[in-house]
Amino acid sequence: MDILVIGTEPPCPRCDLLGLLLQQEAPEGGNWVLRHCAFDAPEAVQLGDALRCRIGTAGHVASAADIHMDWEEVYRLAAGPSGKVALRPADRWSPELDRALEPCRLAAAAAGFLMTPVLVIDGRVVHHGNVPQRESIAALLRKELRGAGF
Repeated sequence: MDILVIGTEPPCPRCDLLGLLLQQEAPEGGNWVLRHCAFDAPEAVQLGDALRCRIGTAGHVASAADIHMDWEEVYRLAAGPSGKVALRPADRWSPELDRALEPCRLAAAAAGFLMTPVLVIDGRVVHHGNVPQRESIAALLRKELRGAGF
């Protein structure tokens, strides 16, 4: 099973957390590969073209949909709690960050976008726009593994 997270490069807190949760929830010893690519990488652009949409960040969606965002607040949330040392970008994620970007996620499809992070399994987009809860990721992986005959 090919698992691809399309996001920013380097990964933002949301994209990094999705990759981390996928690593934690994917079955050990399974026949799967987890990859990451940037939204503007040829593979991501080709996928967007095939789906007749663009793949982009919340900033791209906000611009296309004319959504006025408090980017200072978004950047503050993406920086993580002050005084806490972040070992990796995922350590800076918070539910508040996803909530702050929710207007963009809701407008993405109408603006012609898949919003990062985008989760693609075996060439099919199965989630985009936010970080699903751990239980949702586990259920999604079980479903995909059953569909692939594992």
